[in-house]
Formats: sequence, C-alpha cells, structure tokens
Amino acid sequence: MKQIFINSIFFLSALFLFSNSVFAEELWKSGMNLYIKTTDQDRYADGQNIPNQHPVSLNPTHIRNALNNIYIWNKSFFTGALKDNEAETVFSQEQARLLGNYLAAGFQKASPSEDILFALTRRKKGFLFTKDTTYTTGRAFYVNDKLNIIIGEFDRLGDKFKERAYASSGISEIQYSFKNGKRAKRSGFKKAIIITDGLSTKSVNGKNRTDWFVIDVKLASAAFLAEQEGGDPTDTIDNENIRKEAAKSAQERREMRLEMARLRKEMKQSQKGAENSSLEERLKKLQSLKEKKMITNEEYEAKRKEILSEI
Repeated sequence: MKQIFINSIFFLSALFLFSNSVFAEELWKSGMNLYIKTTDQDRYADGQNIPNQHPVSLNPTHIRNALNNIYIWNKSFFTGALKDNEAETVFSQEQARLLGNYLAAGFQKASPSEDILFALTRRKKGFLFTKDTTYTTGRAFYVNDKLNIIIGEFDRLGDKFKERAYASSGISEIQYSFKNGKRAKRSGFKKAIIITDGLSTKSVNGKNRTDWFVIDVKLASAAFLAEQEGGDPTDTIDNENIRKEAAKSAQERREMRLEMARLRKEMKQSQKGAENSSLEERLKKLQSLKEKKMITNEEYEAKRKEILSEI
C-alpha cells in the first residue's frame, strides 16, 4: 500500500509538471526566433504571485491602437530640436497588429497563473542607408483591469557576423536567446516614455519602472484615435466619458510638446549665457522638467551635476 501511495504521488506530480509544459501554447510563431506564447507567471519582487485577471475578453483593435500610442524620445532632451519625427513608437504598426490579435486571443484562454511572452522583429534605418533587423521582446498580462507589458529587450540587433558565418555553412537562420522581462527585476529598457491618457509606468518601491507599461486599453486606444489627423475615437469607443478624455489627452499632448520645445530653448539659452541665469533658476527649470516627466531621472541627475559643478 505504501508503495502504491508513493507511486500515486509521483504520478500526480509528473502529471502536473507535464500539463504545465504541454498546455503552454504557442499562439503565433515565425521561424526560430519570433513568437507569441503563453508561459507560467513569474513572481513579483516580494516573492508573491498575484493572480492575473485571466481569462479576459479584450478588443484586438483597442490593444493595437493602445500600443501604437506608446512613444519614446529617441534623443536626449538636451540634444537637438524637438520635432515630432524625433519621437518613435515602441512598437511598429505590424508588431502592434500582431500583439493586438494574439494577446486578445491568448487572454481569452490563459489562466490566472499564465503570462504571455513575445519576441517580434522590425526593420530600422541603419548605417549609411542600410536596414537593420531588430528584435523587441516582452511579457504581457492583464491585472487590475489594466494591460501590463514589461519590455525585456528593445530593438536588439542581430549578430550579423554570426549570421554570415552560418549562412556560408548553408544554415539560413540562427536561434537567439532572449530576455522577456520580469516583474522582479528591471530590464535595460530605460527610454523616456511620453505619458498620455491611458498609459502609465509601474512604480515599484517608490521607483519608476520605465520598462513596465500599465495600459487602460480603451482609454489609450481612444487617445490614439483622437490624436490622429482626422481620427475619430467613436470608431471603436462607445463611451462618452472616454471620448471626452481622449480629446482632452490629445490637446494636452500637443501643448506638452510646445512646452517642451519652449523649456528646451530656455535651457540652451541658459547654457550659452550662464551669467544671465542664476544657478538657482537653472536648477528650478531642471526640477520642473523632471516633475513634468519630460526628462528621465538619469538625464536630471547628469544635468544637475553639470550645473552644480560650476559653483
């Protein structure tokens, strides 16, 4: 009897592990490196496992629009002129479309203890008018009525030398090992995010995780449509309050860009004629930029040290 009991426990344990691995589903796959798939939920920094709000039904168009509305500045606040073409989306239109479709499908099937991992690619302008293939990876889950996305790697370049070496041996594709982002540890993604309605970043222990997006899908989708030229948030949103918030958000973002341009001009003028602007005034302007989330903490600290070094 004892042996039967031990065998039963072993069998149930093996069945549990088997079921976890077998039912981790590939929602989409292309080649050896690109995928959208379910996985076991990872733990938070305090070791807890807060169940996800899965299964949940989300509109794929809302997800796509929300992801199309996540922008970063591709230059430091203190360099270059502020132009719309200096801001770029975290996800390309094709990446947003794929995630919109497959996250919506995956969340309908996923259990509270499952996340969705993704690894996607796009072509970006490289050196001397060339095009580089880059990879963006992450982890997605839905909790507290918000879509959460943690970026693991952003626009990671492929290994061209290794790819050429493999190609000369008749191997058309090499397999990469990606990091998909974790709840417990910040990734190397530290870009300056443009905050708008429906989009925020996660605060963990009082520190801002710029790699962790928290998205109100409907509101972010409406904000995206409101900002498009001729866009109409009523195309996919039937809530009057959300439509009003979206229109307000679009106007605020336009005003924010003008304010950023004005403040940057003032900062540059201060740099050229420091004698005409006291250290206190410059530090106040710098603090204002930080409070309005127009510069990153890293940019703030670097510029603060530069100003104080003049004392």
